[in-house]
Amino acid sequence: MENGLKTIDLSLVVPVFNEEEIIEETIEIFLQDLSAVCEHYELIVVNDASSDRTQVVLDELALKYRDRLKVVKNEKNLGSGRSLVIGMRKAQFSLICTNFADRPFDLKELKCILPVFSTKDVDFMVICRLDRSANNLYRKLTSLINYYLIQLLFNTRVGDFQFVQIYRKEIIKSIRVESNRTFVAPEIIIKALAKGYKMVEYKSKFYSRTKGKAKCGHPKVILHALFDMFRFWFKVKIIRTII
Repeated sequence: MENGLKTIDLSLVVPVFNEEEIIEETIEIFLQDLSAVCEHYELIVVNDASSDRTQVVLDELALKYRDRLKVVKNEKNLGSGRSLVIGMRKAQFSLICTNFADRPFDLKELKCILPVFSTKDVDFMVICRLDRSANNLYRKLTSLINYYLIQLLFNTRVGDFQFVQIYRKEIIKSIRVESNRTFVAPEIIIKALAKGYKMVEYKSKFYSRTKGKAKCGHPKVILHALFDMFRFWFKVKIIRTII
């Protein structure tokens, strides 16, 4: 392992919901990739009250990888955003990275990314999709509308709000997250910048799902995200609540 990575420890947090088709393959790949780039690491999977066999598979894998895999089970469905927060609160290592069960971000790229945190004054990194070609037309449209709406409402110039981020643990400890669904990541980014934490961006390829069905594009999920977004905007811009 390269010298620049020996001192880096990382917690990877992955929310899952009804991912029985892909979750075993994903965990095997994630653990293999993490072992190649970090000496000290853990994988935290938060099962958001799946109704399929996801929990059964996770329980089996937790026994197999008990030193590296931590499984958290939500008793009721809270959404991917709140599941991310739950997982991040349980992280034991100094850097916290997010990703998802369908592997949109290739963890092999961490080999190039992680040394930045040991050589530069960086508090968190926002990984930006080079393009959204992995999405279908509907998901491209909703994703772009969401992105530009966040920029318009909060005047925050960030290349991507809802892909993958890497935070120093103290950021997560210092921020009270109020959102529950997919607006969680934008809220953390906006609050971290408001608190003066230093951000860098990294452009990465966005990989499409290979098995199972995407959950984020459902109209109900989008409505929940819009509710969280406008509630947060009202507090910040109208009430002038300190964030």
